[in-house]
Amino acid sequence: MKGKTFFNKMTGNLALKLIALAIAFLIWILVTNTNNPVKSSLFTAVPINVINQDSVADIGKVVELDGSGTVNLKVTERRRTLERLSRADFYVEADLENLTDMNTVPLTVTCTNSAVTWDEIEISPSSLKVTLEDKVEQAFVVSVSTSGMPADGHAVGTTEVQPGRSIYIAGPQSVINIINQVVATVNVGGLREDTTLASTLRVYDKNGDELNENQLNSLEFKDTNGVVINDRSVNVKVDLWRTVTDVALSVKTQGTPAPGYQIAGVETVPSAVSLAGTEEALELLDGTLEIADPVSVEGASENISQEIDLTATLAEISGLKLAGDTDSVVVVEIQIEKAGDETLSIPLGDVELLNRPENMTLVVTPADMIAITVHALNGDAEDLKAEDVKLTVDLTPCAQEGTYELPVTVELPEGYELASEVTIMVNSQKQPEDTEPMTETE
Repeated sequence: MKGKTFFNKMTGNLALKLIALAIAFLIWILVTNTNNPVKSSLFTAVPINVINQDSVADIGKVVELDGSGTVNLKVTERRRTLERLSRADFYVEADLENLTDMNTVPLTVTCTNSAVTWDEIEISPSSLKVTLEDKVEQAFVVSVSTSGMPADGHAVGTTEVQPGRSIYIAGPQSVINIINQVVATVNVGGLREDTTLASTLRVYDKNGDELNENQLNSLEFKDTNGVVINDRSVNVKVDLWRTVTDVALSVKTQGTPAPGYQIAGVETVPSAVSLAGTEEALELLDGTLEIADPVSVEGASENISQEIDLTATLAEISGLKLAGDTDSVVVVEIQIEKAGDETLSIPLGDVELLNRPENMTLVVTPADMIAITVHALNGDAEDLKAEDVKLTVDLTPCAQEGTYELPVTVELPEGYELASEVTIMVNSQKQPEDTEPMTETE
């Protein structure tokens, strides 16, 4: 009797119980869709992995991928699942063994999250378009590019690519034809001793643009012995040289000035340079770099100014080069004077400035020494001293703003005359109103 009563209780009002169960299920569906609804997310630029490239290599062909080599994926799943996904969770594959007569390869995609199935992923485009090309091989020279600066007192001397500066690159003819330069870049910042650094080869086309990943992936890199260079990775041996500053420049002249004229002085601008070199080269240098090309003074009757590039000079000396950003071009200035002439340098502070205007700021060029050339009427001018000469300049025009070329009045002892006129440049500007007027001493 008891079992029958329990059965009656379970089956009694069955219709109502089924209705309640259906309502509960609908409520569960509603709550689930509200808190964790089904949505779609777009994952862009997912890379395509090409496999079984040997299937076309066997026929002497290589594959050139059309397009960017990436796809976009639209995934439809629960919101919580989508929030945990990233581009790295998807693996898109193109198997070249499935290459069609239309030169397309179907794409397949898988997801590391097992909650996402293939039918919930929409891939665009759904196939990879490829081009079959002849495979060619060509030799290229690897150049080294350095960044950063070694420690003070050091400079990059020589660089050596290992396993060798020449390499072979094989790949599609269309890609090989556009290659212009192969570069190994290394950072030498802070180096204090000879070092071997790892580098990844970078390949540039004839427009100076770096090849993209698709183009690089279609290439094979090998050394001259045919050994494959994996991941385009090479080593660069960097030898450091010691740097020295204030290396004097020596200039030779050839020829003879015009009759009655002589060489009064030879100078270079700058007067010294900074060099880097091996210990042996710096020891032979002994603090002075002699410029290889002599300057001709044949028949000269006036000063000579000539630019000389030090590149040729340094090329003749093994283990030596300019340090850092030192300009390779220097200016050689040779002073030509009449026989018996003498050039004196008078400090600007010894020049008497007349009628200096008030409330004006004056900038004088030259700012340190004024050169005057003196001719002795009888005998040699070498006995004349700078303190024997008096210079004055009238600054009256400088009362107005502007730049003026003013004559310098030169008073000489008896028996001497000025070989050429002397002038100075003066820039005059008004002082700001809140600035105290400059005194004569200032």
